[in-house]
Amino acid sequence: MSLIRWPRADEEAAIRALAERCGVFRPEEIETLIEIFREACRRGFEESGYHFRVWAEERDGEIRGLICYGRRPLTRWSWDLYWLLVDPSAQRRGIGTALLRAMEAHVGREGGRWILVETATTPAYAPARCFYERHGFRLLAVVEDFYEAGEGLALYLKGLGPSSEASAPAAEARTRSPEEGGCPGVHGA
Repeated sequence: MSLIRWPRADEEAAIRALAERCGVFRPEEIETLIEIFREACRRGFEESGYHFRVWAEERDGEIRGLICYGRRPLTRWSWDLYWLLVDPSAQRRGIGTALLRAMEAHVGREGGRWILVETATTPAYAPARCFYERHGFRLLAVVEDFYEAGEGLALYLKGLGPSSEASAPAAEARTRSPEEGGCPGVHGA
């Protein structure tokens, strides 16, 4: 059995190791995650604005997943999903989905209507993009060469609740079909 809980400050090394095992993050990205985690631990998760949850195995406490999110500055009901990590050895077990649902429930209780995700367009991030699309996120925009040459930005949005879905802005970008390199079973406008 596993559980979703707040991480502890003494789990920094385990969080770093999880990010490294994912195999897609550059060293400076991992350092940014750790800096944010330290700030959240120092100031408190609520006070810092960085909400962390981890998926930990009950039998040994090993962290298999992590989510970090926060209210988007200067907005009333928009939130950003900053990080969602699942240990490669534990993927396709529902950990990412459970963490995402926990986040959505928290954001909903706080009156949130929108969740934004920014991710890369490289092939290494294709599984992440497919995950977001399967979970109701819509591709709003792609900005080529955003991070560096050959690495663009994909911006996704998900509305929470029926009023958000009905008033969701029309996306200029569309999800690609599997033939175009998109996600199997997830395509269309």
